[in-house]
Amino acid sequence: MPEGPEVESIRLELLQLTARKVKEITLTPLSQKYPKYQGKEDEFSLFRGQELRNIHRFNKFLIWEFEKKPVILNHLGMSGCWTIVDTKEEISTKTTHPKVIIEMSKPPYAIFDDSRNFGQFRIFSSMEAVKLYPPIKKLGIDGLTKEFPLQDFVERIAEQRFQNRQIGDLLMDPRLVAGIGNIYKAEILFEAKIHPERIISTLTQEETILLGKSISKILLKAFHDKGSSFDARYKLPSGEGGQAQRWHMVYQRIDQPCGDCGSLIEKLIQKNRSTYFCPKCQH
Repeated sequence: MPEGPEVESIRLELLQLTARKVKEITLTPLSQKYPKYQGKEDEFSLFRGQELRNIHRFNKFLIWEFEKKPVILNHLGMSGCWTIVDTKEEISTKTTHPKVIIEMSKPPYAIFDDSRNFGQFRIFSSMEAVKLYPPIKKLGIDGLTKEFPLQDFVERIAEQRFQNRQIGDLLMDPRLVAGIGNIYKAEILFEAKIHPERIISTLTQEETILLGKSISKILLKAFHDKGSSFDARYKLPSGEGGQAQRWHMVYQRIDQPCGDCGSLIEKLIQKNRSTYFCPKCQH
């Protein structure tokens, strides 16, 4: 699933569509095989003729804002991606499972391509209504904030509700920090030299501060490299892949030597998710 750096990279490329009016939003024949898209044509027709003003990101959600209300919330799911093409003819050659086509008053076109069909679209009456949507209302710190609020992070992680959680589990909870998924959780903990099974209440003040700095460093570094691409599932609207996977130290490197100490990278399971770590460097 795309994480914060990937979604923000996608958002920036989609901004080329702003200041244009929507000619049509089309639900493809393929989309109509799935109940969540069926009968939604009238809802999307509300945006016909409206100028796209901005695309916002909250955690891993993209919010499309137009000159008039309502707004569109989009989540990429496990495999969803946006593809930008200049002509309709390219849709069939550059996408494999197109579900939604946004045609602007002039090219390019934006196509939501989703092979595993976990992506979602929701229409809200306004930006204010979106912010009240529980998955967004409960969000914590945006991990991609350029000036990471370190003191706020230290205070949040000290809340009683988090004290008995394992850090490898808590970093995936967007109520603390939004934008972290399985990839960057592993890389953040390696950067901070903290074992993923450490209980929050056992972290020292020094470790907590280092953890906050590591969150910001790893997420911004990944964003600078336009995210991580391991296969064709994640790509930018331009078709370009991310490059952050080139510097990963532990993620998916089981039984390979640690770049710092030479010990073999290990894997454990937390909440049904694989977590990679160095047994010597991380305590």
